Amino acid sequence: MDRGLIFDMDGVILDSEIRYFEAHKKMFEELSVTIPHAQYATFMGKTGDEMWVEIIEGNGLPHTAEELLEIEHEMFQHYAKAEECGIKDGVRQLIANAKEAGFKVAIASSSAKEKIERVIRHYGLDVEIYTSGFEVPRSKPDPAIFRLTAERLGVSPERCIVIEDAANGMIGAKRAGMEVIALLDDRMPKQLLDHADHQANSHDEIWKILSSR
Repeated sequence: MDRGLIFDMDGVILDSEIRYFEAHKKMFEELSVTIPHAQYATFMGKTGDEMWVEIIEGNGLPHTAEELLEIEHEMFQHYAKAEECGIKDGVRQLIANAKEAGFKVAIASSSAKEKIERVIRHYGLDVEIYTSGFEVPRSKPDPAIFRLTAERLGVSPERCIVIEDAANGMIGAKRAGMEVIALLDDRMPKQLLDHADHQANSHDEIWKILSSR
């Protein structure tokens, strides 16, 4: 019976979350707002517009989400361009091992479809199936992106394992009926891991979890 392995992209495949974090800190300073690490952790896995709407409303900022998204885009182009972030150690080997073991591999990311395609192409990732958060009505923690990805894989949700670094993604995957592996990164604000079935510090550790079953 087929099994699916679904990767989040930012922070799991692409080593980008730390760069986004640094760029956002610069924006927060320029906007004169204080965002505690615990609050920032709740934004991870969501789309940018959702984050900025919450910050605008919570701080009474005289900006629109569209204006801040435009500034964010410029910051990311300078500090966090996808082609310059690099990928996490062991990603390619994990994908190869998983495929050899019979897993169907996919990406489910809140990023735009065009960005996902750029990352796959630039880094030569052996992934054919991918889903963008812009293809579903609501982003993570809603389970829709994971259900759509499972459908595209042709694998039932209970046969899918999701690798996530963000609590919102973990919650969405569990709501979709999937098993979750949390990939930890001690450079980032700590995530709530209540919804993770397993925890790993590297892709090598993830493979140990997968190969032990």
